[in-house]
Amino acid sequence: MQKIQSDRTCVEKFKPDFHHAEYKTSVEVIGKHLSGILLIKYMPDSSTRIVFTNETGFSFFDFAFYGDTGFSVYHIVSQMNKPALIKTLRKDFELIMFRNMDRSKSYNLADSGYIYHAYPQIKGVNYYITDDQCRQLVKMQRSSNKKPIMEASIYKSSPGNPPDSIYIRHLNFNFSISLKKITPFAAQ
Repeated sequence: MQKIQSDRTCVEKFKPDFHHAEYKTSVEVIGKHLSGILLIKYMPDSSTRIVFTNETGFSFFDFAFYGDTGFSVYHIVSQMNKPALIKTLRKDFELIMFRNMDRSKSYNLADSGYIYHAYPQIKGVNYYITDDQCRQLVKMQRSSNKKPIMEASIYKSSPGNPPDSIYIRHLNFNFSISLKKITPFAAQ
């Protein structure tokens, strides 16, 4: 890959609007399966809450993202209350919500028809990969200093709307999250 001069703001047009979105969710982690509903909602205090419950209403976790880098855990079940898992989920959701994108530190790389819009993090880099004309977001990647560790894809996303589906896949261990938007029925 070669460093190039390119529009540093082009990737921001792909940022999904998670004002209020509900997703049917399937999680596969090291041979275990969880399913339920994931709610992403912008709150009156300017925070964004992410709540994952099963179909009967049992809550697995309730996270809040606020400001540029703020994060709180309001609730998490004891089996999931592991610092490494919380940190992984936080970074996954920050990537798909386009958080921690400091344009002053960003740079662009080109490789075989793709532009890698790089946003350095405390550890590693978040990449938003577009076609060479920045017309389509191909995928997102979270990388260590040596290799990609997670990939995410957003499908059927249009400006001002939440995406129809999101797929998150970790490359260094068996962990994936699949989200499919729940669309309310039209009024009768």
